[in-house]
Parts: sequence; structure tokens; C-alpha cells
Amino acid sequence: MKKIILLSLTIALAVISCGKRSLPPEDSLKVQLDRPADGVQVTNMREGFNWARFPGAESYLFQLWGENLPDTLEVIVSASVLYPDFRILNGEYFWRVGVVRGNAVEHWSEVSRFVLSQRVIVTVPPYLSVLNGTRVFFNWFAYPHSNGYLVRIWPKGDPDNPVFEGVEFSSSFTPIVPFFDGDYCWSVAVRAGDEGEFSHWSDTLEFTIRQYPFRLVDTLATRGAPRDVYPFGDVLYVGDGFAGLLICDRTDPLNPERVGWHEPSGQYENRAIWIDEETSLMVIADYMGNPPILWYNISRPLDPTLDSWSGLFCRKSQDVAGVRYRDTVFVAFADYDDGGFVFDLHDTDDRFVTPRGRINPNGLSYGVAFADSLFFLSAGHLGVFIAKTTNADLLVGHVDTPGDARKMAISGNYCYVADGLGGLTVIDFSDPTAPFVAGRADMQTGMAQNIAVEGNYCYLACGSGGTVIYDVSDPRNPMPIQEIAGMYSYSVAVDGDIIYIADRDWGVLTLTR
Repeated sequence: MKKIILLSLTIALAVISCGKRSLPPEDSLKVQLDRPADGVQVTNMREGFNWARFPGAESYLFQLWGENLPDTLEVIVSASVLYPDFRILNGEYFWRVGVVRGNAVEHWSEVSRFVLSQRVIVTVPPYLSVLNGTRVFFNWFAYPHSNGYLVRIWPKGDPDNPVFEGVEFSSSFTPIVPFFDGDYCWSVAVRAGDEGEFSHWSDTLEFTIRQYPFRLVDTLATRGAPRDVYPFGDVLYVGDGFAGLLICDRTDPLNPERVGWHEPSGQYENRAIWIDEETSLMVIADYMGNPPILWYNISRPLDPTLDSWSGLFCRKSQDVAGVRYRDTVFVAFADYDDGGFVFDLHDTDDRFVTPRGRINPNGLSYGVAFADSLFFLSAGHLGVFIAKTTNADLLVGHVDTPGDARKMAISGNYCYVADGLGGLTVIDFSDPTAPFVAGRADMQTGMAQNIAVEGNYCYLACGSGGTVIYDVSDPRNPMPIQEIAGMYSYSVAVDGDIIYIADRDWGVLTLTR
């Protein structure tokens, strides 16, 4: 106890002593500089100049001089920090700060020295980061008075073959090139002020692309803007928009190769493809074409030939689908203005079709699909309509969707809908007279365009949002597992563990699991 009392007395005496201590004379006080610290090398001026606030000071005089300034630079500021809006070239500099009192400057700080060796400071992706994506966002600190940045990205160990090299005028961007699995390096230079060349290179940062569970293995450029893809044996057919039909050899399914295009007279925009394997019949919805429906004989898959059928006309063909039901081939078309038409192709020898009615929702029609005896039409903001395959005039059921119903895929008793801005909508049609929305998933970005379902996976082409892959083992609760970024994804097709994506700008993307 005695030791404690003595200690307390000692502390009390110390406090009393401090209370009586006299302050130094005011004229001996100096502004205390903070950063940049004396003697340091500065690589960028983003943090500016900073000093401790002086008691009672209303303004300060900042002075800077050095080898690349012809005269001492002076600035009066009210705060205890200065972010320079003037350009400072690399070199050795000195600075100090005083307190402005009337017409005099007092309490000058000590003179502090720093060496400026500015370069671009890169930030994202960080050093040694691991990314799961096909596109990458890059960011760096803005350089003072920049007049463009030169960005280089290359495979690690191969700087002479960059995957991207270009000039940007903002301090962040996402390059338009796809990234495959691998290790990459990147660096940025700047052209500052009146400099004619790019210099002040940043450090080189490394990052790694590890895509999972699906990875990008190939991109195939096309002449047009691909709208649909359809794998058929060792061939991949691509609805290449205004460029017509692209035929690809996919003997190696991970690396399809272009064989050639078929552009028939009157063809306008190839938007959708459907194939009946048994009769070697390929049907194409050619939006605004003349004719708007193209029939091909694909008994020689790499050399398809135009066929001729009669009895139908859908001017604004948006989509095509077919089904074998009761030993008959039924084909349906979505006409943008006039609804969904169903035709019976029972007389394949004479190439004659029999109309089996239509769903006319008095709205825009985007997609068609079949589930054996049932025919489905997606009609934008009006939702999804269900009719009989053998008599589409006989409406069975209807369900509105939260978004703008575009294209559909059927699996079991569920209709998966690419629902525009609404994302993915799952309809339960166990009772086709009373279908209902059983599950939903919002893809956050882009607009759902087309869809494919195989096994427990759903693949949603989302336009500018790329392609989003969902686990739909529980259709009522779709779970997103990966996003495949692209430029503008129109549609997707699945063949086991291989996925093909029709991308407006990158062409055909091939992924595998």
C-alpha cells in the first residue's frame, strides 16, 4: 500500500509541475511540416503538402523552389494542406510554410527537402491477385496534367507479344480483349503536359486468371454479329446476323474452325436455327428476309443446300423451334408483330406444311418452344402463353413474368425464361392450365436475351452483362455460380461439358468445364 501512495504522490507532483511550466516565447514557435518528409523520394503528388495547424493562424504562405522551377513558387492557403494544381517536373525541391499575419509572414517552418521522381501508380488488379473472369478492369491514379496513358498487358514471360496495347485518356478502363487462364503482367506510362512521348512508366504488376468451374478456351471471329449457335455432330452452325449462315468444322469441339458462309439471295438477318436430325432438315428464322424462313438440307453437314417448302410466311421471324410429336415434325416461328405460328411438316416428301394455328397475343413476340404436346410463346411484357402443339389456336394457360419475356428453354415441367431486365424467371407448368412463377434470379447487369438448360445448369445470355451460369438443381432457387463476361452475348448452346456463346463482337466463345 505504501508503494502505491508514494507513486500517486509522484504523479500528482508531476502534474502540478507541468501546470506551472511556462511556454516558450511565441516568436520561437515554428510551423511543423508533415509530408513530404525531409529527404524522401516522392513518386506522386496525390497526398500533396501537409503541415500541422498553427494555433490562431488564419492563412499560410507556402513556398516551393528547386531545380526545375525558374522562380520560387508562392501560394497563400487557409488550410494546413495544399494539393498542387500546378505541374512539377521531376527533380530536387525545397519547401517551407509560414503564418500570414497582416502584411508579415511569421513562424517560418524549417526548410524541407524532397526528390520528385513521379511515375504512374497502378492499383487494380493488385499485385499477384487471382481473378475468375474473361474481362479485367484496370485502374491507376490520375497523373497530373496527363495527355493520355499508354497501357500494356502481356502474358508473363512474353513481353514482346502483348494481348493489349493502347492509349486511354482516363485512369481506368476495361479492355475489349478476352482473357484466358494464365499469368499476366501490366504497366502504364503517361504523356504529361507538352511531353511528346510516353514515359514515367509504372511498376509492373502481375495477376492471374483462373476461371472456374467453366473456363474460356477459344474465340472465333466472324464476319457478322452472331445471334445464334447450334452444334450438330462435328459441325457448328452460327446464325451470323447480317452475314448469313456460318458453317464451322468442330472435329475438335474446343476449337471450331470456319469452313465458310452461306448468304442466299434475299437473306437479311439470321437470328435463330433449329435442326431435325432424323430428316436432316435445318430451319432458319431470317428476320425481314425474303423469304423470312430458310430451309436447308444438311445431309452433307459441311455443305448445306437450300430446300423449298410452301405454305407459310412470317415476315419478322425472331425465333424458330421444333419437336417430334406423334411421329410428326412440328415447327414454330415467333413473328415479332403477328405472334407464334405452328406448322405440321408431316408431308416431308412433298415439302408441304400444314398450319396448326397460332397464338396472337396482340403484342410483340420473341420466342417459341415446345414440351411435346405443349407449345410456348414468349411475348415480352405480356409474359408466356401456352397452347396445344396440335392446335395452337387452343390456348391452355398464361403467366405474366416480372420482366420482358424473350426466349425460353424447357426442362421437365419447368419453362426457363430469359426475362429481359427481369433476369431469369422459372415457370412451373406441372398444371399447364395454371402455370406460375416458381423461381427467379436477377443477373444485376445487362438484359437477358436467350437461354439454355442442360442437367443442373442454366446458361443465360445477358447482352452487355455477358453470360451468367446458374445451378438449377432446385429450379425454385436458381443460384448463380459464374459470370462469363463478353461484349454482347446474344445466345448460348450446350453440348455436354462444352458451351458455345454467340457474342456480337467477339464472335463465338467456346468454354469447357
